[in-house]
Amino acid sequence: MPIDLDKANSNKEKILSMISTRGPSLPVHLAQTIQLSPLFASAFLSELYAEGKIKISNMKVGSSPLYYMLGQEALLENFVDYLNAREKEAFNLLKIFKILEDDAQNPATRVALRAIKDFAIPLKVQLDGKEKLFWKYSLLADSEFNNLFEKLAKTKKPQKKEQRQLPIQEKTSHTQNQLMEEIKEIREKINQQEQLIKSQTATQDLTLTNNNFLINKPEKKGKKIIKKPVESKFLNDIKDYLSAKDIEILDIIEEKKKELTAKIRIDTLFGKQEYYMIAKDKKKISEPDLTYALQKAQNEKMLALIMSTGELDKKAIEHYKSWKNLVKFEKVKI
Repeated sequence: MPIDLDKANSNKEKILSMISTRGPSLPVHLAQTIQLSPLFASAFLSELYAEGKIKISNMKVGSSPLYYMLGQEALLENFVDYLNAREKEAFNLLKIFKILEDDAQNPATRVALRAIKDFAIPLKVQLDGKEKLFWKYSLLADSEFNNLFEKLAKTKKPQKKEQRQLPIQEKTSHTQNQLMEEIKEIREKINQQEQLIKSQTATQDLTLTNNNFLINKPEKKGKKIIKKPVESKFLNDIKDYLSAKDIEILDIIEEKKKELTAKIRIDTLFGKQEYYMIAKDKKKISEPDLTYALQKAQNEKMLALIMSTGELDKKAIEHYKSWKNLVKFEKVKI
């Protein structure tokens, strides 16, 4: 069957127009919008990439990279939530400080910096007669990098003894030690936030008793410590709903007044099946809601399940049709 070159070129122009308008996009979304099969859409995207008209992200949303045009690099930051926790921490550090010396980072951060190729650019430079690896924030201009590097290089030069009597430098000039202290402070704040979230979401062992969660007592004499669950009619109703359906809650990940995230287990005809469940008291479930649930479930190597008191919106319905083998939706009446 002869190839219709005019139609092929027309489809490629439509794809370019969509990416230009929407920014970084997934092949499945492009295919749905221009009414092509995902296979043909991927083929056209490969051709456009080979022609140098589009770029491909190193970061993946689910199992697919993002396709974008030159000049849309900043828009990739809209998808940083799809990075894992270590990669997101490394991204935040790099965005704050603009440049990071590889040797000054801990092993986990060094690995993460090598993984976030869309945001971290490696540069080898000479410092004190040695070749050093630095990471540059992708949106930082070369001239700004040179200025920051020169300031950093000055702080690393050893001072002579007679310089002890010289005036103290201005507070705005950061030494490498000060830089590392600030990084430590940021990490401590991140850890504090994580601990706060964990303390609010019943991270200790839980026992299900009459739909209330009782925390096992710690190694202390005397009184038992009982932590009250988040007060919410929706949470109580959704737990009652799960109990009525003989759905077992394995682990509660997060509780909010209008949202419950948990790992659950359901009896099916083929045996017990575990799901990463997100239940929402929301009138409309959007495409980002589905994508977020799918990503979280894939990180746990589980299927995703979204329960809601509302419906899927139009875009979410299209997305659901493409991924319904990996994410399930159920409307609940509570």
